[in-house]
Amino acid sequence: SQPPPSPLMRLLWGLGLLVLILGGLLCYLIFRPKSPDGTVAPQTAAAPKWQGPQPEQIAEKFLAASTQEERLRWVREPAAVAEIMERFYRDGPGATEQQAGALERFTVTMSNGRERLVYVPFDESGGQVDFKCYAAYCSEPWDKLLDGTVAEAAEMRVSLKPTDYYNYDFADAKQWQCLAATAPELPEPIYLYVRRDSPAMKEIETCSLTVPTRYTVAIEIQGESYKRRQWLLSRVICGGWVVP
Repeated sequence: SQPPPSPLMRLLWGLGLLVLILGGLLCYLIFRPKSPDGTVAPQTAAAPKWQGPQPEQIAEKFLAASTQEERLRWVREPAAVAEIMERFYRDGPGATEQQAGALERFTVTMSNGRERLVYVPFDESGGQVDFKCYAAYCSEPWDKLLDGTVAEAAEMRVSLKPTDYYNYDFADAKQWQCLAATAPELPEPIYLYVRRDSPAMKEIETCSLTVPTRYTVAIEIQGESYKRRQWLLSRVICGGWVVP
């Protein structure tokens, strides 16, 4: 059999292993990801693990609920949307419409032919229905915007598509982008205008808008532009109807 390594050989092996470890550590410190300002980039947090019922089950339970208390169990921020929900089912479309079709891809058809979106975002606490999205909630009634009673609205859920209606206060196509806006409570499209050099335009340009695309936006009138169904799109809150 071979003689055991001498103490000197064992020492050399140990030093070689230590050099490899220190070299690896040095390479990590040199080449680890950095942000543009040179500081070390933070580690990306792992996506939260889904907890509780699956999204389809949550959506079905929400749709099956028949009381305010039951519905609030399945929605995001129940305290914040409780009053909105109560009005929706007491005085709004929810007072009369009924589910007429099965839930398909988180969309359900109602008895009046309208489709409602039953989106279920989730975080560490689990999944919950976004009620504002389901109700296509708008911070101001469309009829009050259409007759000029309300001059601005901070949170309106619309679908947008480019069009070319340029006149009156919004005649300059080089300054404005015209967008046809539709919404569940709007009998006919209206026209929204966004300045081409504005942050809102940059938000809209991230989507091709070849088909009507959902956005949550803020709008306001320009003089008497409401008489011509024209409004300024002053801010894009988010793409889609689910506000983060």
